[in-house]
Amino acid sequence: MKKTTAICALLGATMLAGAALADPVTLRLGHPVFEAHPIHDTAMRFKEAVERISNGDVTVDIYPSRQLGDVKELAEGVQFGTVDMTVNSTSAYATLEPSIDAFQLPGAIPDYPGFVTMAKSDEARAIMDRLENHGMIALGVYDGGLRHFMTVGEPVESLDDMKGLKTRVAPNRMFLDAWSAVGVNPTPMAYGEVYSALETGTLDAVEINLTSIESEKYYEIGKGVTLTGHYFWPGFLLINKAKFDSLTPEQQAAMRQAADEIVEPQVMAVKDLDARVLKHLEELGVPVVTPSAEFKAELAAAFAPVVAQYEAADPLIAAFSAKAKTLAPATQ
Repeated sequence: MKKTTAICALLGATMLAGAALADPVTLRLGHPVFEAHPIHDTAMRFKEAVERISNGDVTVDIYPSRQLGDVKELAEGVQFGTVDMTVNSTSAYATLEPSIDAFQLPGAIPDYPGFVTMAKSDEARAIMDRLENHGMIALGVYDGGLRHFMTVGEPVESLDDMKGLKTRVAPNRMFLDAWSAVGVNPTPMAYGEVYSALETGTLDAVEINLTSIESEKYYEIGKGVTLTGHYFWPGFLLINKAKFDSLTPEQQAAMRQAADEIVEPQVMAVKDLDARVLKHLEELGVPVVTPSAEFKAELAAAFAPVVAQYEAADPLIAAFSAKAKTLAPATQ
């Protein structure tokens, strides 16, 4: 009896030791941008926070610059489990979950503090939770910068200047609808193909954030920037659901805490980075135009029917938009 008890105790101790050894986890996180971009900063902030909070029980290896695939490949990789994690454009997931379009309704979020409020809102969480039905857990949503309008020619200063321009948009139905309403010729294209398309004349323009203009060096080709600020460019921090479910409750809690902790500092860092990039573009001699109030009103009026269409299409979009409309722009 004593021998049996000793053997059982030994086996139990061995199993516990094995479980302890198996507990620490290293996750592979891929993203599609260069290291100067805010999305990489998001990944780095999350890595630091989760490794600190978990006391090293969760570690993250980051693969930037499309090493694990472009936007579409990363979206599919995390969904199907060939990639553990990504920070990736929200628009890449709208075909799976249409309510995600709420994050980029033109003109919905007034400014960077407003983005923080909406990123932490119940309305945002209700949308993100829908991704669980598609094999992913959205830990949070972060910012890549306000979107503006860049041309290979002179900067646009009116809606008429934009008419017919072959303009790159991310592959997303709402973007096609919105920019068709403006009157450009919207051209869906993968992010990694934009530079060469601008260079060869396949594109006349791109709606893009300042941080991408700098990190992808679009300023070498694009010669005019109009600061339309039509919507933000958010990105989800995602993990494959099966991978997340395999973690201990403590590891899961550390990941959620880290993801929440970094939202405000990450977003406000983008605000500061945008200001620095704008100064750099001006130093490079890139013409930068602040649109007139009349031009901004024209653009908003062109977008308005599309915004109303998408608000009516999904109650989660409507709820998100209604919440965003209650936010007054912060005093600068």
